Amino acid sequence: MWLNQEKKRRFVAAISAVLIPTLLWCSVSWLLPNDLTLVEGEKTEIATQLPISAKTEESVGVLGVTTKPLADAFHLELGSSILANPIQAGTTKITFYLCNAVPIKTIDATVIPKTTLVPVGKTVGVSLDTKGLLVLGTGQVYMEENDTAEPSKGVLKTGDLLLEADGKKLINKETLIDVVTQCNGKKIDILLERKGEQKHVILTPVFSHVEQAYKLGIWVRDSIQGIGTITYYDPNSNQFGALGHGVYDVDTGELMIIKNGSLNASQLTDIVKGKKGEPGELTGTIQRENILGEVKKNTDVGIYGTLNQSNDFFGDPLPIGLKQEVKIGKAEILSNIEGQEIKKYEIEIESLGKGNGKDMMIHVTDKRLLEKTGGIVQGMSGSPIIQNGQLIGAVTHVLVNDPERGYGTFIETMLHEMRK
Repeated sequence: MWLNQEKKRRFVAAISAVLIPTLLWCSVSWLLPNDLTLVEGEKTEIATQLPISAKTEESVGVLGVTTKPLADAFHLELGSSILANPIQAGTTKITFYLCNAVPIKTIDATVIPKTTLVPVGKTVGVSLDTKGLLVLGTGQVYMEENDTAEPSKGVLKTGDLLLEADGKKLINKETLIDVVTQCNGKKIDILLERKGEQKHVILTPVFSHVEQAYKLGIWVRDSIQGIGTITYYDPNSNQFGALGHGVYDVDTGELMIIKNGSLNASQLTDIVKGKKGEPGELTGTIQRENILGEVKKNTDVGIYGTLNQSNDFFGDPLPIGLKQEVKIGKAEILSNIEGQEIKKYEIEIESLGKGNGKDMMIHVTDKRLLEKTGGIVQGMSGSPIIQNGQLIGAVTHVLVNDPERGYGTFIETMLHEMRK
């Protein structure tokens, strides 16, 4: 009996010797950031309240990074915090150590120049042209005597981008119609892009006696339009960021790969108030002839490009607030929900840290905005979020079942995407 108890005691001790350090390592690793962005010359505290130290690698000639090791800029106060003193713009890696001996986690650290941006909050029309023609689906072509054919079935897939037909670039739907019309039923060589890879396929049009024309039996899209909000304008580079989320095709659900696009002046005509289960929206007309800027990128965290009428976006620039500076509590958004006037509205940041464009849970508390819109509505995406005199992010999504609440993304995420 005594031997069995001794074996159990040793077994428990052995398990504890492995399990406790593992749990400690995992807990400490979870508490530390996954990445870090710092502003040149602005010291930042990394609060740990644990015996953790940090060292950085010596970055040499990476994206113009200083050759000075940032390790000299970190010091440890055991049980307190690590102080980061970014020297100059660049990238490096930081490794955290437990008790100055056991490596716990290595993260990417980016030092960016001091940045001030003009928060905008203006609603505009967004017009995007796809790279080629986006295939929405395939279908039947009705021929004579109720016969049907599906010439594109099994060859084209929803989400394909059609780039060329018989060597002719497909700049719009009319270009494809011309090629099909002129082929007289002969095979057509199609260059398409599917999941980033290009390939050639052969399609043979069939004659529709209903429409008296040759058809391929496909639905395509070459452009999309909508209303959105500009988040910021950089007067030094003339660049802008807007929406805070990407533009996705409503039929395929895919992020649109664009050839080009524009920001256009818009005139808001109505507000559809949001309610539980039914998100509201801003509606208006887009003045395509009044171009405010060029859209160059459509990404998961916003659209980006340059403005050509910067006078419309004059305002007081604000310093940016990095994600470690964002606090739970009061903030405000800038939004243009009627006319041309941009107003400030009070919100509350309720939680942090979901990522993927949902970095902040926000709650609209301003009675004026709640009265007019019910909270966050479609078209307000991109409204800048300001806290403690800093531009910290943009509104991105509304909760369908609670329009008073929604999400926001960090401004540093948008800037990283713009600068890629």
